[in-house]
Amino acid sequence: MELPLKFAWASLVYLVIGSTLGIIMILDSTLFRPSHVHILLIGFVGMMIFGVGYHLLPVFAGTDLYSLRLAELHFWMQNIGLLGLAFTMPYRQTSDTAHTGSVVFGLISLAAIYLFAFNVARSIIIPREDK
Repeated sequence: MELPLKFAWASLVYLVIGSTLGIIMILDSTLFRPSHVHILLIGFVGMMIFGVGYHLLPVFAGTDLYSLRLAELHFWMQNIGLLGLAFTMPYRQTSDTAHTGSVVFGLISLAAIYLFAFNVARSIIIPREDK
């Protein structure tokens, strides 16, 4: 499957999960609020933007994607970081282990975002032709 489609499919899965979690939050809104927000913002919105960005930005610049391998690494790191955050954030105030997990998974997610920014930036920078 093409990489942008992997991001799009993941985005749709996170939309369903986040929306379902929103309904569950009727029972206890405070516990799941951080997970709900991260799943919808990073999972649904972010993953869709990442997929569209990987597909369109190099096209707009008339270049190729700098590194498909980095983009693939970004996909997996982002999913691991987000799912880890979703499972540890509700309990981060009550458990040192969950707090540490939130920090670790948050850093994985942030590193994945840095990979995206680097990869796309390198993709859209058009090499200068020496005259």
